[in-house]
Amino acid sequence: MFRINARSLLVVGLAVGGLSGCGGRAQVNSAGGSPNSNSNSGQPVVVRVFQAAPSVTRGDTLIPAALSIEGVALVTSQRDGAIAQLRAQEGSRVSKGEVVARLNGDDDLRAQLRQAELEVKRLQVEQRQLEALTKLDRNEFEREKLLAKDGFTSQHDVEHAQFKFEAASLELEKSRVASQAAQSKVEAVKAELKKTVIGAPISGLVTHRYVELGSSVARNDKLLEISPLSPLQVKFQLPQAERSNLGRGSVVGISLIDSDTVAASARVRRIQPVADPASNTFGYVADVIGGRGLMPGLAVNVRVPRSESSPNLLVPQSAFPDSSNLRRGTAATLFVVDGNRCAVRSVWVNSLEGDQVEVISGLNAGDQVIVSPPPQLKAGDFVSVKN
Repeated sequence: MFRINARSLLVVGLAVGGLSGCGGRAQVNSAGGSPNSNSNSGQPVVVRVFQAAPSVTRGDTLIPAALSIEGVALVTSQRDGAIAQLRAQEGSRVSKGEVVARLNGDDDLRAQLRQAELEVKRLQVEQRQLEALTKLDRNEFEREKLLAKDGFTSQHDVEHAQFKFEAASLELEKSRVASQAAQSKVEAVKAELKKTVIGAPISGLVTHRYVELGSSVARNDKLLEISPLSPLQVKFQLPQAERSNLGRGSVVGISLIDSDTVAASARVRRIQPVADPASNTFGYVADVIGGRGLMPGLAVNVRVPRSESSPNLLVPQSAFPDSSNLRRGTAATLFVVDGNRCAVRSVWVNSLEGDQVEVISGLNAGDQVIVSPPPQLKAGDFVSVKN
């Protein structure tokens, strides 16, 4: 009886172990297969495509930019005080030397100036008196020397006359020094008084005002910023594909942001030696030639002649992700089919016409551009084209 029960228990134990082993292997296989569930290698993303076609639009490539100018004048306070008068407003034009502000405290300085000027006048009168006295003492000294030579006066009288002459000369010299010191004080007060009147150092446009009427300021505090109106320049970024069209000395047109009329020209002065890797563009600086009513900060379009060798391409707006902020003259991203995978292209938007976007770099004619890309689509994903 005992042997039969032992055999039964052994059979039951082996059966339970076998079941546990099978369960363990099933868990391992399940865990091993889970990483493949995150990859689309087995199930490619189904996409629709549009074949990029050359644009038949004629004209210039438009690059948004803004007019600027090198160097601005910063107007600072030359002394402590408060703004008693403020004539310059932001956006107003000023001429060189024009009074743009005044500080308080000029009444006290004017009183000090009057006092110092009176002191100068007093010393000038004193100096003239001493000059006359010195001249008189010199003559007396010379006369005593002649009399002593002929024996009509004593040596004591000569020495006394000499002492008076030398004393008068010293007093005259002291008066001259005092007069110079008083005149220096007058100049110092005038200089401080001049600091209360703030003039424009250059002719130009007030671009920033740092103070208000009544503001307290200390020496060297910023008051105004003035930008000269010329010479104007324009800085812009040009896609790599268009770089061969412009070199140093090339002339481009400039039009206002909402106008197709050329308002001025600009000659390229400087080209950045390296490209911007984020936008695949080169930086340009051009000096504005001619034009009326232009000023720093004005938004413009730089008109670059189109390249005949690399025509612009048209793609639908639906090819760009929903998060794209499509604007003329900016970089954007879209997806293309490269073999059986998805690839990302950075393009430069030249214009928007209805539901079509004209791009001038980053894309080739015939490229299969993915339309309405799924939000989860990323570079390297397997794709299947079904239009």
